[in-house]
Amino acid sequence: MKLAIYGTGGAGREMHELIVYCAALNKRWTEIVFIDDTKEAGVCYGARMFPFEAFQREFARDEIEAIIAVGEPSARKALYERLKDAGYRLATIVHPTSVVSPSAVLGEGVIIKDSISISSDAVIKDNVCVNGISMIGHGVEIGEHCEISSHVVVAGNTKVGPGVYIGISASIRDHIEIGENAIISMGAVVLRSVRPNMTVIGNPAREIAENKKQKVF
Repeated sequence: MKLAIYGTGGAGREMHELIVYCAALNKRWTEIVFIDDTKEAGVCYGARMFPFEAFQREFARDEIEAIIAVGEPSARKALYERLKDAGYRLATIVHPTSVVSPSAVLGEGVIIKDSISISSDAVIKDNVCVNGISMIGHGVEIGEHCEISSHVVVAGNTKVGPGVYIGISASIRDHIEIGENAIISMGAVVLRSVRPNMTVIGNPAREIAENKKQKVF
């Protein structure tokens, strides 16, 4: 089986290194390639790189699986749908330094990077990326296509809607709800529920704008 990393930006290169330098992950695949629709076919980080149309011509659906390595939740969703519509499978990756409760549920295409704790009965739905040194509490639900940055804490029984971006070192208290497509800014301390499509900052976090374009970057 081969692995395709969709994206050659910082997130894609970081994901490539995380896999290549981890024996437990690297041995899962005979080759790692990149997909990038903004570039012509070539080489990135020593790996073959293809635009998506060329990728489809090169690889049969039963010989390769993919992961999405971009930080923008709306882009994660679009690329996920492109891969699924074309019949490709997404890999679920858990770095061996992370601890995932046996009662937790991970969806298709979930990426759990290094030194992460996923507690009991947590549910992380399809195509979510959790970056290093973060903690997901018991009974937490993370919706599809979310991007969770490093050093984030999501306390128990909190529900995070689809397409949410949580910035570096944000802390989210227990038993609240983060609405769909919300943006939690870096360092925010979220003590109450956040409405869908809202951006919050500060300690305690407050809403400052509506995410009308559903874009973070």
